[in-house]
Amino acid sequence: MCEEEEQQQQERVARCWMMDFCFRSVCSSYRDTNRVKFNKNIKLYEAIVDDECDLQEDQQMKRTICCFLSRIMDGKNLEVHYDPCDRVTPLMSALTVWECLKDAVDDTALYENVRHLLFIQCVGVCLEKGNAQLAEDTLQWLEKETTLPEKLQRKLSTVVKKNNVYDQLLTNFSYSRLLDSIHAFLDAFLEKHPSDFLLKSASKVVQARQERSEKAELDVLEPKSPSRAADISTKQDKKDEAKVVSPDLNLRPKKKLFSTKTLRPWKPDTVKKPLCVPRRKSTLKVSRRSIKASPQRSDDIPKYKGKRKWTWEEDLNLKAGIKRFGEGKWTKILEEFEFEGRTSVMLKDRWRTMKKLGKAS
Repeated sequence: MCEEEEQQQQERVARCWMMDFCFRSVCSSYRDTNRVKFNKNIKLYEAIVDDECDLQEDQQMKRTICCFLSRIMDGKNLEVHYDPCDRVTPLMSALTVWECLKDAVDDTALYENVRHLLFIQCVGVCLEKGNAQLAEDTLQWLEKETTLPEKLQRKLSTVVKKNNVYDQLLTNFSYSRLLDSIHAFLDAFLEKHPSDFLLKSASKVVQARQERSEKAELDVLEPKSPSRAADISTKQDKKDEAKVVSPDLNLRPKKKLFSTKTLRPWKPDTVKKPLCVPRRKSTLKVSRRSIKASPQRSDDIPKYKGKRKWTWEEDLNLKAGIKRFGEGKWTKILEEFEFEGRTSVMLKDRWRTMKKLGKAS
């Protein structure tokens, strides 16, 4: 391995540690509900991650989690938007991102619980803010763009018609309960992906310096010359830092440190491109954009487009994906084959339709 390649690998490893440290900081400030610190950490994390063109699969997943947490933090602020359409609230956007995190949640019951709470609170927050029209539009969006259970749809429709903020459905599945479920997900994820290498290394260095300082106080009766004391302190700092960092590296230079996969599960409408094609920038942003509230008019209500017909090429790709990965692997199929603007839920529904029409063979 030449010196330049070795230096590049060292820089990649250092950037991974920095991204993990920033990710841990984002999660910590989110749990503390410290909005100022959270916004500062999320901007720092976004600046580092968005400049990285070859993220590992776990780093992609962590970036998606940060996208999700950012939207949840702004969940009750209807003047904040993460999507081009100004009628898409932060929680509606968070629901879309959460569906991309299904593989990151080991507990299926927890995943479905958070998803169920997001369905309810997407409508509940609009009613809580006194915007009944937006609540009705949100319910229409959920019916068209998500797999909203029919039974829950009827209950939410009744709540919207009555415009009852204190309905039993909204109180039993409250926003605080949603936050508690997300905290449980974060705890489980951080236990599996600690992302705390730099923090542990820093704590060891700080501890070593404190011990050396205490030792210096005990040796105050036998002072050394200032110049020699400074040399000894500097050498000791370097030794301590070397002892802390070196044993935990366990790097294997001959082994590839990073995956060559170009999977990006955090972007709902992404399709996997050939490795030779330059990767496009994600449209899913961690950061947000704010707009001023304006009076709502009836003509401002978005007109939802009808469903786009499936093409022969898309049906062919779907069959090939099923043959290769099997039923239920919709995310993998979506990443491997070309489905312009489709989601994994759409693939699932189309396959069910094809089977009914006898086109699945």
